[in-house]
Amino acid sequence: MDYEPNTRLVVHARPHPSLEVQRAGFSLDHRYVEQCWAPLIGPSSTLLLRRLPWLWREGTSVSVDVGDLGRSLGLGSAVGRNTKISRTLQRVVHFGFAEACAPGELDVFTEVPPLSERQLARVPAWTQVLHEQLLSAHLSELSHPSRSAPLPVPSPKADRLRERLNRLEHGSPAIAANGLDVA
Repeated sequence: MDYEPNTRLVVHARPHPSLEVQRAGFSLDHRYVEQCWAPLIGPSSTLLLRRLPWLWREGTSVSVDVGDLGRSLGLGSAVGRNTKISRTLQRVVHFGFAEACAPGELDVFTEVPPLSERQLARVPAWTQVLHEQLLSAHLSELSHPSRSAPLPVPSPKADRLRERLNRLEHGSPAIAANGLDVA
């Protein structure tokens, strides 16, 4: 994504393309984004994702000056191919949180998935513990009968998540060995 000075970017809020993530994913303003995704996507991408719901408060699309957006995230006002804001936007697309839909336009998904097993292996142990705690609380909240959204269809991935949650609830040797308790 290349930008010229004073270039505007239109950022659209879009549901995640996966129905499973739409139903059981975390909203961009959920603390899971900061606590669990930040080690993988970095602080500027995390802040951008967390900022977007506020920018969309007037509607599902917002037009922003790229330099102003960069400045609001502490990345400076420079625009262009190798600038901090450009790399941040590219990272958000690279990690599947957004898609470039047209020149100067970006679709950003309003939900994020939980970390995959492969991604979990790349984060610190305390992030793995937070992931388990936040995911467990999130799944409990989703299963509350007063929630009107349909529950996700069971899948092998969901079965693996349930198994991991059971290990956490009934004591995990790896977690106990690290002495981590973030409750």
